[in-house]
Amino acid sequence: MSKNIILSSTSIIFAGIFFVINDAIINYLAPLNVQFYHFVFYGVPSFISVPLYLIFSGQFKLKMHATNYYIPILRGLIFAPLPLITFVALKNISLPEYTTINMSVPIFAAILSIIFLKERLNLYILISLTIGIIGVLFVIQPGFSNFNIYFLLTLFGAFLITLTTVIVNKYNKVTSSVGYFIYGAFFIHLISIYLFIYDPMKVSLSIFLIITVTSILINLAVFLSVFAFKYAQKHFASVSCLMYLQILWSSIIGLFFFDEYLNSFALLGAFLIILSGLISIPGQFKQIEEYAPIKKIREDNSYRNE
Repeated sequence: MSKNIILSSTSIIFAGIFFVINDAIINYLAPLNVQFYHFVFYGVPSFISVPLYLIFSGQFKLKMHATNYYIPILRGLIFAPLPLITFVALKNISLPEYTTINMSVPIFAAILSIIFLKERLNLYILISLTIGIIGVLFVIQPGFSNFNIYFLLTLFGAFLITLTTVIVNKYNKVTSSVGYFIYGAFFIHLISIYLFIYDPMKVSLSIFLIITVTSILINLAVFLSVFAFKYAQKHFASVSCLMYLQILWSSIIGLFFFDEYLNSFALLGAFLIILSGLISIPGQFKQIEEYAPIKKIREDNSYRNE
């Protein structure tokens, strides 16, 4: 169990770094009139390299097998609007604001984990979530002149992201991590190819290389997040809190590359959100201790039934 929590936590941290780099590139490309389907279309080669590798290595059927195909397909449909939401939001709010608001994902995750995953939250996690909620409110600043309707669009995107991760965690044995990754990205790539045919865009070699590298990073980020939540098991909420660290990476990139920064209230909110992520770490190990006796009882009951 400790190994799972370390692997899932490490995967989430690296996935967060790659997600922020992806968002930063989108922020750079948005003024160049690059649409989400142009961006996804030029990233198709990096995506299809994964199933092609599985086909040539003879692992495709094994990795793509699912005990219930409706679940990974549903997750793929939920994931499909996210690139559009990202492009629209980043055209209207700054990168640090976008990333910080996206960090409401752990808050949604905690709520959904109680409802659907039946997780037992401890004091550390509750404190972490409370501080995180306060931090998000400081960033959004409802009722202030800084408030932007696209903040709500970003919140909706965060909710969709949470749904996709909850599905992976709850139905972690339905298909492999690679299977969830391919099913999840299939629909958005198919939609983007279709839209690109009707609205093609020729890009320079430098932009193509940027998109290609970014596509590799975002695909790797999606896979790492799938892997993390698949193996997080009964620690979904606490692992989700580590996503708060994306605010740090985003603030650094936004400041040095786009001259974008958070105002005083939002900066305080970002600090609280990062603090909540750090507080969640002991909460993860507390969950391990609380879950161990329950797991032992289940194993004993299973042994007796046999």
